[in-house]
Amino acid sequence: MATFQQKIINMIKCFRRQWCLFSYSERTTVCGADCMMMALQLSMAEVNKQLHGDFTVSLSDVVETWKYLLHDKLGLTYENMEAPENYADIKKAYDSFLKRSNMLDLIDICQQCHTLIPKSEIEEISHFFCGEESLVL
Repeated sequence: MATFQQKIINMIKCFRRQWCLFSYSERTTVCGADCMMMALQLSMAEVNKQLHGDFTVSLSDVVETWKYLLHDKLGLTYENMEAPENYADIKKAYDSFLKRSNMLDLIDICQQCHTLIPKSEIEEISHFFCGEESLVL
């Protein structure tokens, strides 16, 4: 059985072979977690500037929104989970930022690969994104 790390690599290989299913350009950048968080932070700052005139955002707000974004994109939200303030605007800005920058995040790739990769691997990767499983090397 392949290690978890190998499953992620297989997903990226699937993306590289089938890039035309995911993007209109072969020069698409795949965002890892760090890049996704940076894009989210910039998107939140952009929304904050539009609403309050200040291009700043606190790290605690970014982390809170990050957690909600991951659960939302993976369809793992639950009843008592409260959306962060201005979440709809932030998500729209985040998606626009990725599109303008010709980027895809790992979750988008994971969701689009679900028909090409066994479902058990996709579920395991989804749980990892949400922090429910740790990577064992």
